[in-house]
Amino acid sequence: MRILKLTALVVLIAISSCKKDPLPPNEEELITTVVIELTDNQGVKSTFSFKDLDGEGGNAPSQFDPIVLGLNKTYSGKVIFLNESVSPADDITAEILAEADDHQLYFTSSTSNLSVSIVDKDTKNLPLGLSSTWTTTGAATGTLNVTLKHKPGVKAANDPVSKGETDVSLDFQLTIK
Repeated sequence: MRILKLTALVVLIAISSCKKDPLPPNEEELITTVVIELTDNQGVKSTFSFKDLDGEGGNAPSQFDPIVLGLNKTYSGKVIFLNESVSPADDITAEILAEADDHQLYFTSSTSNLSVSIVDKDTKNLPLGLSSTWTTTGAATGTLNVTLKHKPGVKAANDPVSKGETDVSLDFQLTIK
C-alpha cells in the first residue's frame, strides 16, 4: 500500500511539473514602407509614401511624401505596409489582415478640417483601418499621424491610440488646399 501511494505521488509530481511550451511571441515584422492610396470621387488616385529601407534608426527615410488634399473632397483610402528590405518585398498588409483581431490603425489629424473614418472591421466587428474614408472641409496645414497598433488579446471598442504595442507611427505633413 505504501509503495502504491509513493508511486501515485511520484506520478502526480511528474505530471504537474510538465509544462506546456509557451506560445512563441508574435515576431515583430520590419515595416520599411507605408503607402497611403487615396481615390477621390472622380476616380483620381493619389499615392503618398514613407520609405525607410534600413528600418528605424540608421539612415534617414529615403522618401516621406507630404499629403496634399483638395478642399471639400471625399476620398476612399487604403493603407499598404511593406518590408522592402528583402527581395521580393514582404507584404505585411496581408499579415495585418490575417491578424485583424489583433491590429488597429489610427489616423490623428492636427486640423479639424480632415476627418478619417475607418471602413473595415475585424471578425469581432471592431475597427481595423486598412480601408477608410477621408473627408476635407476647408483649407489647412498641419500633420496627420498614422499609427498601427498591435493588440493581441486586448483589442476592444473605443480603444485609445495608447493601448497596445506600436508597430509603426508616422507624422505626415498635411496640406488641404
